[in-house]
Amino acid sequence: MEANKILLVGGSGYLGLHLQNALINDGHDVYITGTKKSNKKNYYQIDFDDEASFQSLTRKSFDMVIVLASKINSLGTTDLNHPDLKTNTLGYASFLNFLIKEKTSSKIIYTSSMTVYGTGSSLPVKEEASLGPIHTYGLSKQVAEQLTSFFCIQNKVNGVILRLPGIYGGDRKAGFIYNVIDKCSRNEKIELKSDGLVFWETLNIDDLCNMIVRFLKAYTWQPLIDIYNVGYGEEIDFYETAYTIRQLLSSKSEIVEIGSKGYIPFFLSNEKVKKVIAISENFRASLNNYLESIKQ
Repeated sequence: MEANKILLVGGSGYLGLHLQNALINDGHDVYITGTKKSNKKNYYQIDFDDEASFQSLTRKSFDMVIVLASKINSLGTTDLNHPDLKTNTLGYASFLNFLIKEKTSSKIIYTSSMTVYGTGSSLPVKEEASLGPIHTYGLSKQVAEQLTSFFCIQNKVNGVILRLPGIYGGDRKAGFIYNVIDKCSRNEKIELKSDGLVFWETLNIDDLCNMIVRFLKAYTWQPLIDIYNVGYGEEIDFYETAYTIRQLLSSKSEIVEIGSKGYIPFFLSNEKVKKVIAISENFRASLNNYLESIKQ
C-alpha cells in the first residue's frame, strides 16, 4: 500500500497515539480526532454524543478512516441503561451517516474487541465463533460491528472489522500486567484473584500497531466487509504471567493466590489474519522487551 491520508477517529486516546506514530513512521499522512479542543496540527474535535461536532469534517476526504473511538466504562456491567451503550452504538451510527453523506472515505476499519465472543467457544476462538457478550461493553461492540457491516454493504464502502484482545504497554499505567510490574519493582506482595475472570490484557501495544501497519500494506480490500482477529494466537496463563514477571525482574515480591484458579481460558485464533500478514511476535518475547524498556 502506498502512503495514504488516514483519519484516526479517537486517535487522541491510548491506542490512537501509538498507532498514529507507527503510521507516520511508515510514511502515511495521519489526522486524528478527539473529544477535547486542541490546536494541534491535523486534529479535529469529534464527539459521538454531539452530532454538531461532526461538522468539523465537512468537505474533508481521506483514503481511509480507522475508528478507534469507544467508551469502555461499561466493561464489567450488564446495565442496559449505561450511557456508553448509546455512545458506542447510536452515536457511532450517526457518525457513519455523516461519513456517507459527506463521502468522507471509501474505506473504513472498525476496531472491535474480543469481548464480542461468548465464553463457550472452542479454543482458539475463530472469527466464525458464535457471539455472546457477557457485559454491556461487549454488547456495544457487537452492535457497532453490525452497524459497520450494514453501512459498508448498503453504501458500497469497503470495510474491515478487527477484533482485538486487551492491550498493555507503552504509556499505559493501569491493568494487570502494569500493576504486577509495579509491585514487583517495589518488592510488594501480589495477590492473584481470578474467580470469574475472562478477559485481560495480553497483547503489547507496539506489536499491535506493527501488525496493523503490516495489515494495511498487504490487505487487498476484496470483499465489501470482512472480520479478522488480531493477536499472538497463543494461550496465555494469568498466573504464569505474574510469576514470569517476578522472575524477569528478579523481584522478591511474594505472590499469593487467593481462592481457586477461577479464570476461564480464552484466546483468539490468528490463523485468518496470518493469511494476510506474517506474525512472528509472541507474548513472552514481547513481555521481556517491555520489561527491558522499563528498566532503561
